[in-house]
Amino acid sequence: MPPKATSGQLLFALILGLLVAFVPGLFYTLRNYSEAQVERANGLYQFIPGVRSKDLGVSTTTDWHGYEAQIVSRDPSIIYIKNFLSSSEASHFIRISEGKYQPSPLYRGDDVLIDQTRRLSEFVEVERDDVVKQVERRARRFQGWRGKSTQLQRPRVQKYKEGGFLDYHYDWDPLVDDGNRVTTFMIYLSDNCTGGETNFSRVKKLEDPRWCSSILDCNSTYPGITFRPVAGSAVFWENMYPNGSFHDKVIHAALPVRSGEKIGLNLWFWDSGWKKPAGEA
Repeated sequence: MPPKATSGQLLFALILGLLVAFVPGLFYTLRNYSEAQVERANGLYQFIPGVRSKDLGVSTTTDWHGYEAQIVSRDPSIIYIKNFLSSSEASHFIRISEGKYQPSPLYRGDDVLIDQTRRLSEFVEVERDDVVKQVERRARRFQGWRGKSTQLQRPRVQKYKEGGFLDYHYDWDPLVDDGNRVTTFMIYLSDNCTGGETNFSRVKKLEDPRWCSSILDCNSTYPGITFRPVAGSAVFWENMYPNGSFHDKVIHAALPVRSGEKIGLNLWFWDSGWKKPAGEA
């Protein structure tokens, strides 16, 4: 008969078993959230309400901060991201845009025109330096892997002075059959203004008053939901249905700036492999 194990031996075996079971999983988790792994997975933690990026152990910036994402709407998919940019990142975008602004045009198919009755703002397509690239990486990882055909368009900084606005529009283009903007990040760089909110007129108003403290203007006279401009925060949305059809509820507008100045950043993801679904006009 084999000798009975002592209590000390049993305790040691138990601890060893826990280490064998737990430690590989711990190492796998840390490896999963490493820079290289997230770069390949490209979307390990997409669309999680209330998750803070700093809790995931992933840092793509030298000026580290955490952000918090909250689902505002599921159809269409709209997510509010608090602190998506740090204050130094927002200041960097503003600084590299100074002295380079030009009037913002309207686009429809191949036509490009200036119409200040529908759009009154200025824009800059910024160069991709290290800070810009790290923000682009963060956006890619947030939205998740969408295939090799989906690429970021050139980041565009928009400035709205007093009286500046952008009329209701879609980010997708109905006159394009091959390739289109599939997702949008609209990021506030500065909020030194009154007015300048972003309104989605066809999205159902939210009744919970907790949205009203800093995210939404619940007293707005505009229909739908109205986001307050808060520096560093972002609004992300899907421009298409899952089958590739245009989503008509993502129509939105930049409401007039009543005083001061608003500066924002647009990140648009363009899918060159997108094709208009068969049978759609």
